[in-house]
Amino acid sequence: MKSILPMAAVLVALASVAVAQTGSSPGTSTTPSVPPAGMPGTAQTATSAQMQIEASGYTDIKDLKRQSDGSWRARATKNSEEVAVSVDSTGTVTQISQ
Repeated sequence: MKSILPMAAVLVALASVAVAQTGSSPGTSTTPSVPPAGMPGTAQTATSAQMQIEASGYTDIKDLKRQSDGSWRARATKNSEEVAVSVDSTGTVTQISQ
C-alpha cells in the first residue's frame, strides 16, 4: 500500500509536465478564429479591399467606404459601365444593384 502513494504522485507530476509542455489544457484550441490583418483573401483595410476589387476585374475605383458590418462599398467600372461593388470580410467581391 505504501508503494501506491509515491507511484500516484509520480503519475500526477508527469501529467502536469505534459500539459505544461503543450501550452494549453486538453480540449482547448490555440487557433485564432479571426484571420490576422493582411492575410490574402481578407478585406481588412482600404488598400486590401481595393486590391480585391481590382483582382476581380474592376477599374476606376472610387468612393471606397467601410460599412458598419466591416464590409467595403465602392463605385467601380467594368466593361465600360460604372457599377456598385461590395467586398465582404472574406474578400469576396460582389456587384450590387442600387
